[in-house]
Amino acid sequence: MNKKILLFLVEGLSDKDALEPILSELVDSTKIHFEVLRCDLTASLDPEVRNLNMKQRITRVIKSFLENNHGIKKKHIEKIIFLSDSDGCYIDDSYIYFSENDISFRYEDDGIYTNRPNDAIDRNQRKSRNLNMIHSTAKVYALPIETYYFSCNLDHVLHNKRNLEQYLKEDYAFDFADKYENKEEQFIDFVNDSSLCLANNYADTWTIIQEDRNSLLRFTNLKIFFDNNFEFLKDEAKERVVQYQGG
Repeated sequence: MNKKILLFLVEGLSDKDALEPILSELVDSTKIHFEVLRCDLTASLDPEVRNLNMKQRITRVIKSFLENNHGIKKKHIEKIIFLSDSDGCYIDDSYIYFSENDISFRYEDDGIYTNRPNDAIDRNQRKSRNLNMIHSTAKVYALPIETYYFSCNLDHVLHNKRNLEQYLKEDYAFDFADKYENKEEQFIDFVNDSSLCLANNYADTWTIIQEDRNSLLRFTNLKIFFDNNFEFLKDEAKERVVQYQGG
């Protein structure tokens, strides 16, 4: 294998469909690979991970990826990029409201509505604890890792649709990727929009997303990915990033 890879871990197939075509055109010196987890690893109660902390959960995913992708060795992985929805996990419990008709969690600016508020509280405690562990970790399984969020979820950030029906997610994802086809550098403009960015460095973005109801609102720190991985970008992408770095 000639190139090392940036291994992106994402919750669902629509995440991959929306982002992989764009990011693959912006990165040059490494190969992008998206691994679809098909679950929210930060909140999962699956028996296989239930008693594992977040570092152990990610390690398990990496080992599984290597077992299922013959020809790719651990040494080929340049970095792990973990993408996660915030799902309002940092809000105070007082912003979780009982709503008889909401079987699942409904996210709004002012809180989470559900007929299972205790489940939402438990989920938030578990998810926030796991997110705090992984975003403050430099390495997992001896591999560098960075964690980026979409708030309150990817659909909210990319499409401004917070509670998008599952059956629509793929259509919206393909439409988003098509929007940036042959003009991928404009995606860097998108994630640098001041309405989406809370800060200009990794640590601060994680501090601010935990304040008040920010984890319910429309924010992402994905812009920091381009700053932190500048050396891997194509020249055109580097030029666009420099514009936002004041260079």
